[in-house]
Amino acid sequence: GNYFASHFFMGGEKFDTPHPEGYLFGENMDLNFLGNRPVQARELSASLFQFPYVTPAPHEPVKTLRSLVNIRKDSLRLVRYKDDVDSPTEENGKQKVLYSLEFTFDADARVAITIYCQATEEFVGGMAVYSTKNPSLQSETVHYKRGVSQQFSLPSFKIDFSDWKDDELNFDLDRGVFPMVIRAVVDEGDVVVEVTGHAHVLLAAFEKHVDGSYSVKPLKQKQIVDRVSYLLQEIYGIENKNNQETKPSDDENSDNSNECVVCLSDLRDTLILPCRHLCLCNSCADTLRYQANNCPICRL
Repeated sequence: GNYFASHFFMGGEKFDTPHPEGYLFGENMDLNFLGNRPVQARELSASLFQFPYVTPAPHEPVKTLRSLVNIRKDSLRLVRYKDDVDSPTEENGKQKVLYSLEFTFDADARVAITIYCQATEEFVGGMAVYSTKNPSLQSETVHYKRGVSQQFSLPSFKIDFSDWKDDELNFDLDRGVFPMVIRAVVDEGDVVVEVTGHAHVLLAAFEKHVDGSYSVKPLKQKQIVDRVSYLLQEIYGIENKNNQETKPSDDENSDNSNECVVCLSDLRDTLILPCRHLCLCNSCADTLRYQANNCPICRL
């Protein structure tokens, strides 16, 4: 396949893949959200897209990718509009319920944000391009300056779920239609950061509740850097490492410390795959890899 190989490179070293049919960094289903692969574009025409990185030499530091924009998926929410005299009505005279979208995001460069509903995805020259079957399902593009904890709110773009079928609320793998896509593209003319082909994409679905209300649920996030698409994954334990204000818990079973779970002294800095637990220091991880083949937290 285009995704799997007999080996992979990490930290400047080459490793054999123990299960070539499996996705090392998550579930195989996650690959449905990755989209077209760069190799396909290269096969079509070498001038369309070329993979921008070379395999690092042994013991040479791996290039760190910089994320210039991030949508905080936990902040994603639908805002329901109250009925008023100006609200549109259905055929039976009942007023429609409309929703708009709000979320918080961080940007280290100028960005342009667009919302797409019931959208299909296509990669052109390494960049994700989204299309909707109806122009009313796409919002205007809103431009923001660089800044932290910025609020996105666009009351002029409203979602009318009365026009949606139930199966359109969820991601349809066979049709390749995403219920909602938020695309934040970094402005390549930013004088502060010189970048090309950088964007952040959040894929989401909707859920209908028994009371007739709707909510939004994130599916996956993708970061496109140098026209290469990456899936963003959760790292379990990094929230404790980053939260310096976390107070020790009286519960002995509570794990909110930053220390390695093996030596209980050095700081944890090593991630275990495929479970993505950040629970070991470098020294213990190097020792453990020759003594065991599972995670000390989840035993996977």
